[in-house]
Amino acid sequence: MSESTFIYRGDLSESTLPEMLATIHKYHVPGVMKLRQDDTVKRIYILDGDVIFASSSDRSESLGEFLLARGRITKVQLRISTDEMTRSPGMRHGSVLVQLGFLQPEELGPLVREQVQTILWSMFDWDRGTVTFEVGHFREDEVYKIKIPTPRAILSGCKRIRDGKKITSKLGGKNVVFRRLVVPDHLSGLRLEAGERQLLEMVDGKRTFIELCQAGPFGPGINARIVYALSLLGLIERDETASSGIRIQVKTSS
Repeated sequence: MSESTFIYRGDLSESTLPEMLATIHKYHVPGVMKLRQDDTVKRIYILDGDVIFASSSDRSESLGEFLLARGRITKVQLRISTDEMTRSPGMRHGSVLVQLGFLQPEELGPLVREQVQTILWSMFDWDRGTVTFEVGHFREDEVYKIKIPTPRAILSGCKRIRDGKKITSKLGGKNVVFRRLVVPDHLSGLRLEAGERQLLEMVDGKRTFIELCQAGPFGPGINARIVYALSLLGLIERDETASSGIRIQVKTSS
């Protein structure tokens, strides 16, 4: 990172992660989001409008534990590969697993992507903790790139939010009416999935939130989450626009 950077600061009890991601993507800046909840720290790396990596300090979310939980490696293989990493500082666990023959080279990429996505989706349910976003370039060789367009990450992450009541509250209630907006320039490359596009086309300035949820192409819960994501992205608008709650602070070198 550079010595002089912009830092966005937020509190998850006031603004959700997808709200912050939408704000950051609007300005199309590279950087790292750092989310802290108690002793757990998770990071989201953003470059060229894409989420390219996510990491967690929670050992249960490490690549080794992830592969063990899914039966892709054994406890013995995890111990052997962990010991090898200790003897070879700087080597990534995935590379060690391939080197030892516990994974095939072609298996590594999809598995790392799945692990990183699991970490990323887990953050969408955090409703407390602090968030900072430091704008700047990082060493790209430090992360394994998965390349998920940030708007797609917002849509996919919102679909996995467990607390539907929180979404209804954020949108202003069941009887809020939405209207479609002109697609902003920074979303010109967004490709909606068929069901998402169908739900967007149902927004006509007349249907209420609850009507969209009931008549949409998915179950009411998923429809509600997609409406929430569409509103955050600026594709639809409700009567009362919620503030992102993100404060911007300039950090300068002394």
